Amino acid sequence: MLDIVIIGAGAAGLAAARRLQDKSASFRLLEAKPHIGGRVVTDSVTLGAPIDLGAHWLHSPALNPLTPLVDRYLFHVKQGAEDFRVARGSAILSGAEHDECFAYVEDCFGKIESIGGGEHDCPVAALFPFQGKWHDFFEANFIAKQGVPSDQASALDFARYVWEGDDWPVLDGFGALIARHAHGIPVELQTPAARIAWGGKAGVAVETPRGTIEARAAIIAVSTGVLASGAIRFAPSLPDWKQQAIDDLPLGSCNKVALAFTRNPFGDLDTVMLMPDLGAGPSVEFVVREGGRDIVTAMLNGPHAKALAAEGARATADYALTQLAAIFGNDVKACVTDRFVFADWDHDPWVGGCYAAARPGCHGARIELARPIESRLFFAGEAAHDRYMGDVHGAHLSGEAAAEAALSAVR
Repeated sequence: MLDIVIIGAGAAGLAAARRLQDKSASFRLLEAKPHIGGRVVTDSVTLGAPIDLGAHWLHSPALNPLTPLVDRYLFHVKQGAEDFRVARGSAILSGAEHDECFAYVEDCFGKIESIGGGEHDCPVAALFPFQGKWHDFFEANFIAKQGVPSDQASALDFARYVWEGDDWPVLDGFGALIARHAHGIPVELQTPAARIAWGGKAGVAVETPRGTIEARAAIIAVSTGVLASGAIRFAPSLPDWKQQAIDDLPLGSCNKVALAFTRNPFGDLDTVMLMPDLGAGPSVEFVVREGGRDIVTAMLNGPHAKALAAEGARATADYALTQLAAIFGNDVKACVTDRFVFADWDHDPWVGGCYAAARPGCHGARIELARPIESRLFFAGEAAHDRYMGDVHGAHLSGEAAAEAALSAVR
């Protein structure tokens, strides 16, 4: 009998497969989509340059196990602190106003971090009964990091996230890097798992449109959005404690649209992260002319982004362009091309959002999500890591851990 069947060929599933491959274990890796990578995918065709539809930055690069892949595969990153600017109306902040804004936001994140060693949890919003004039901008920053408003996120869960050093954008595409590292791993694409029977004595049986696969154990490396949707049925049903962990880790929202321009209408901005101060609701970040290319990638976050994505690709692109024009003037509309890249993770049935944000009071849910069921079902993914949650390397590490645990259980 097969040792392990892996469901999902994102960063976690691929890491699990590589670890099993290194251990000479027998496995099959199933992926519902027509491509690997999950939420780490690069489009290098539409705009003639690599555009990451999902993850783009190596976080905590000194601690990140994926950082060595950059040199191994001759990829390029931008090292060092990112140039971050704030726009209010048509003005980009500078001087004392810029410093005051950034100091306030840093103080707010510092206050969240300070509770990380304790056990008392609350909504992030509860930590700020008194709010300064820059608080709406902090709220937009928080939504950009979690995909949900601060009143819907566990303060303790966020405080325990490990984030050290500057983020490094992968200029050739993070998705392309993950795909390159996956060479040699056999993946069965367009093969969704419809039902997983795990209650018998022989192991597990995974039903797919292409037949049933039997194995001694299964690694479930799909998003909590997929698990919550019921797209994969379990027989018997998952235990209440596992279902509770899934429910306690809903996915936030971060969708993307990348626009190409015939020339540079952004002045001297080059590889700059620009965030307009639009109030507490809309949370929009622009990556302007990364690598000197006349391309802007907009990241639209939170409930506002989800509602906008439901209106479609064109509406999302128009919204991003309108926000750019408010800052740089209508010249941006005169030189934008009709080509753009759109990524709507919220309405992708095989994802259902960007990354998992623990509900208030549910800071222990990630450990419960990662806990195996009867040495048969093992779980992996960004939501299942309690220090690098939301990150590609968190998913990668959880996949490796699940592979080790599963292999120990079946051998």
